[in-house]
Amino acid sequence: MVKDTIITVFVIYICLVSVCITHAIANDNEITWLITDWPPWMILEGDDRGTGRFNHILALAQKNLPQYKHLEVKMNWSRVWFEISEGKHICNIFAYKTDAREKIAYFSEPHTFVLPNAIIMKHHNIQKIGNPTSYSIIKLLKDNRFNGIIEKTRSFSFKLDGILEKHLPGSSLIRKTATPESLIKMIDTNRIDYTIEYPIVASYFDHKFCMNKGFLSSILIEELPLYNTVCVACPKNEWGKKVINHWNKVFRKLKTTDEYRKLTEIGHNDERELTMIRKYYDTFLKIK
Repeated sequence: MVKDTIITVFVIYICLVSVCITHAIANDNEITWLITDWPPWMILEGDDRGTGRFNHILALAQKNLPQYKHLEVKMNWSRVWFEISEGKHICNIFAYKTDAREKIAYFSEPHTFVLPNAIIMKHHNIQKIGNPTSYSIIKLLKDNRFNGIIEKTRSFSFKLDGILEKHLPGSSLIRKTATPESLIKMIDTNRIDYTIEYPIVASYFDHKFCMNKGFLSSILIEELPLYNTVCVACPKNEWGKKVINHWNKVFRKLKTTDEYRKLTEIGHNDERELTMIRKYYDTFLKIK
């Protein structure tokens, strides 16, 4: 009786181990991708669904990495970085590389670049500060002629976050719980004078939702770089390292093509922005 029980337990154990091994092997061939509705970078809803730059990049990845089964999960930024830190088989195609994040993730070579966050204002207010192409955000924060709002908990980049932390108290800019869409509408209706946003995002909401279309523009922030590179981030384990190596091999070739170069321009309606993107692309290709 005891012998039979031991044999039964042993058989069950072997079966469980087999299931676990099979599941682990299957997981090694699966990638769960972060997706998020962030027009016009990635669009998951409405008439424009699937037309964002990162919709196209993710589709290219799935097409050119056929050795993996590709899953997509809509999640927020906090969750994706937590899952990556836990070693889950999740990857983020929107990733900025930072020292802190490199402790938990492997990063690919840059696969695209974006113009940085900018000051978003109406044309007549831009004229009041001399119609510049770039302007100091520190100087604007001290200018009481203008009042602005930015999202309450949003990170705008390591450098800009540091500037805001130091200079925001007592300034003309405050943080509130708000969406990018609502802030652009508030500028349109003259409830505020400015916000900080990606020019492409502001332009999208301007053309889609504002009553006075085309009255907004962007000013480069002097304290920020000309552009930010974007990478893929996967967990810092052997699985993540393998995925990143496969990704790099594919995208080294893709990003040199004219078709991929054109993806960088998707959603940009401003000729000045398009000129900058075309100017920077060759420099971007040299970054490893």
